[in-house]
Amino acid sequence: MFLALRPLLPEVRPLFESYLVRTERPLSAYSFITHHLWRDHFSFYWVVYEGCLLLFAKYDRCVYMPLPPLGPCNQEIVSHCFDWMDQNNPDPGVSRIENIGESDCAFYRQCGLDLKPAYPEYIYRRDDLADLRGDRYKAQRWGRNALERDVPTIRAYAASDRDAAEGLYQRWIKGRASVSADPVYIRMLSDSESVHRLIFREWDSLGMTGIVVESFGQVIGYSFGFPQNPDTFCIVVEVTDLERTGVAPYLFSAFCRRLNGYRWINAMDDSGLPNLQRVKTSYRPARLAACYGARRVSGR
Repeated sequence: MFLALRPLLPEVRPLFESYLVRTERPLSAYSFITHHLWRDHFSFYWVVYEGCLLLFAKYDRCVYMPLPPLGPCNQEIVSHCFDWMDQNNPDPGVSRIENIGESDCAFYRQCGLDLKPAYPEYIYRRDDLADLRGDRYKAQRWGRNALERDVPTIRAYAASDRDAAEGLYQRWIKGRASVSADPVYIRMLSDSESVHRLIFREWDSLGMTGIVVESFGQVIGYSFGFPQNPDTFCIVVEVTDLERTGVAPYLFSAFCRRLNGYRWINAMDDSGLPNLQRVKTSYRPARLAACYGARRVSGR
């Protein structure tokens, strides 16, 4: 099997999204933006094969599929994808398909693949986060109210905020790294820097929405996201001043109030980090969107 792969460039986005709209899934990976933001760490390539759009990601000498085949997929196409990945990987164990939704699991098991759960994504009711009503949001409401004593303001992110946002990010990453000895978390913090810098440069052209919270003329928080589908908005990044009480719940709730055209908020996964899991769980998700990865059964 030969695949004439092409780079996933911005001009390919309309074609890519024309395949995505046929595949309704609750996961943030079903978006051009999600992959584009990680282009400094992975090289993404695509091809239309037998009516399906196939997306591959390369890193070092390895290749995998960050999305299942998009389109009228069948078992033969899945088998061909694994054959091609096996031929191009130093170890066939690296070959895999990621971000398989719950509704597709039965099909991929029928393909003879071994499915393992990945980190689920947190889906919230927008109204719950916008209002923070009731005892279950007591702690978040207390934090939000504590910040309100400093008369913060919320507004849309502007290009002129870039220097302030970058400075806040650098302080945030140093603060996070100083209280963690987890090498995985430290590496994730380092990897995220290029994502934030890209967002600062390209948020507008990508169609992302960004907001900042200011207090006494200083940017103390920012957040960015994008419309995942007509009902769901995905929040990609959020950074706050770690020395100020209540910025995170204030920013999160304020962003959700502005997103009144959406029913659901996708806050993505917790990367298996206990602290992030605790925080995201504390906001009482309406559901967890299950996510799976698939590999060939050993010996096949």
